[in-house]
Amino acid sequence: MLSIDSSIFGRDDVLLFYRGNFSRKILSEALAAADVSWVAWKVDGAITLRLWTKSELQDINNLFKVLGIRPSTRALTRSKRRAPLTITDLTIMDALVDDPKVPFDELLKLTGLSPNTVRNHLSLLLETKTISIDPLLGALADSGELIYPLVVEGTITVDEIRRIMGETALMRFTQDPPMKYMLCRGNSLSDVIVRTQALENVLGVESVEISLNREVLVSTDLRHSLLRNEI
Repeated sequence: MLSIDSSIFGRDDVLLFYRGNFSRKILSEALAAADVSWVAWKVDGAITLRLWTKSELQDINNLFKVLGIRPSTRALTRSKRRAPLTITDLTIMDALVDDPKVPFDELLKLTGLSPNTVRNHLSLLLETKTISIDPLLGALADSGELIYPLVVEGTITVDEIRRIMGETALMRFTQDPPMKYMLCRGNSLSDVIVRTQALENVLGVESVEISLNREVLVSTDLRHSLLRNEI
């Protein structure tokens, strides 16, 4: 999935958490709501939803009509001032929306740009975290190994999380409340449980949640629309 810093559109980044046992049909309807970037359907039937929004309350009210409930929790990262992007930057990003892993030769055809131009702009977009490629992971196990998302609320540092959880990468974070979304690797489910329980007892940790996705639906339409409007 192509993840984009919503600040380039002047929009706040909001994560909404809905408890319940939702259907696949409801998941699709939620994705079609205004300003929804993606919807993650959890193994237990719950939903996590991401908004790129200029009107959080209005968008939540629209989602209430679809889901029938309001979010149990939300996390906000406010839009920040960024240097403006060039038409070349936006064109490359638009070409990556449908398939972020598109072969380089195909990316050149889609953009009509030279190899050096694409390499230079793409490197800068990744370096400045304007874009990133996020894996769409569920409960993936192979030979007893588990790769899983972990949501940690609190002021604990990434280094401290890594010390306890082992091999871990920061995917994103929010400011209000402070939450870190990590991608972790465990040797087994029992190993994950032991490490998670240890993390819960660390000073600065408010809560820890293993967040296993059954499916993630991404709004490519929203990405294309916002990028092409900027172009």
